[in-house]
Amino acid sequence: MKIYLIPAITALCGLHLSYAQVLVKPISGSNPATIVTTPPTTTVTVPLEQTSGVVIQTRAVSDETLAVLRDIRSIAPEREAEIQAALKVDSDAEANVILDTILADVKDDAVSVQAARLALDVVNRTAQEREDYVAYMTRRLQGQVTITDAPASFRSRVVTVPVATTTAVLVPAQPTTEVIVAAPATTQVVVPVPATTEVVVQTSQPRFYGPGRRVVTYRTREEIPPVLRASGQLKRVEIAEVGGSPFRQDLVLVDDMSPAYIAPDAYAVTYTVNPDTEITRSDILFEQGTTNFADAYSYDVVADLAAAIRNQSLAGQAFIIEGHASAEGEYSANLSLSQARSERIARELVRFGVSSSQLVPVGYGESEAVNPANAPEALRIQDHRVTVFALQTP
Repeated sequence: MKIYLIPAITALCGLHLSYAQVLVKPISGSNPATIVTTPPTTTVTVPLEQTSGVVIQTRAVSDETLAVLRDIRSIAPEREAEIQAALKVDSDAEANVILDTILADVKDDAVSVQAARLALDVVNRTAQEREDYVAYMTRRLQGQVTITDAPASFRSRVVTVPVATTTAVLVPAQPTTEVIVAAPATTQVVVPVPATTEVVVQTSQPRFYGPGRRVVTYRTREEIPPVLRASGQLKRVEIAEVGGSPFRQDLVLVDDMSPAYIAPDAYAVTYTVNPDTEITRSDILFEQGTTNFADAYSYDVVADLAAAIRNQSLAGQAFIIEGHASAEGEYSANLSLSQARSERIARELVRFGVSSSQLVPVGYGESEAVNPANAPEALRIQDHRVTVFALQTP
């Protein structure tokens, strides 16, 4: 017999809807309030339903749908021309040309017209779910609603526990008892639980360096993505050497991050957002090592975001599109991959009618990953998240 844990609507990173992190540690002292107690050999598992699995797209899709999910640009395109142009940009007009070249793909006839939505049966969603997503995100991006106002359908495909909770899931059991955490319907990722353990659910949080201030660093000015250098010209982000920044002492190294990223002659890209507008999704999935969407659902959520941003109430508002990666792999490669994925999302937003002048894609790589590189895949995958903020400009 399986006992299902069905947590409440998730609250991760302000609006974090992501995979639960599970840390296992011995219990000392008296037992806390018990949510689920299992007899020996009983399994506790998260239900893998249509709206709560790691990967929803289990049916075969057409070649036409696969073509939509694939990126029309290479994961590592030849960008020397973009880099050189961005290094020399000295006017807003030139900056906007760079943004259009990178985000709007104005020279590609395939994306010269606004994209069409995929069919509901292809994306495994209902028309009401789409409507609820768009309505909620529109208000959230204005800072008008909180996470507690999110509709039930807005929960992630991965079931988690609210970030504010202090309740532990106590599972007194024999050493053979297993707790199964977020996993695809065809694969079970099992975490063995020793006798008498406390399963603690934690979540990631965006790191701020002052009110609403976000920071990502690069070893040299040349490494700063062209789209960010163009955004610097347009005063949407600030670019400066780390040595002269007020937050230099607050920068920290993570995992295999080289000290060169926070050295005095490194460069920092900073910007200010409204934290109350944050939307974070960890179920916008990509194929491993690529900018291809892993399933039609992921693509459809991006289309919902575009519909929200196009709302007249948000006309003229700029947005940060952050890409985050998990900790396995080389730091600089993760930084580049997350930048490429954030740009892919921005390009899809443009295809759905959003102006490229409203978007600033930023890759953070693994710099804010919570799970270590050797953590189980079911935990690491939650760090593959996308975060959107309304940008605050002077």
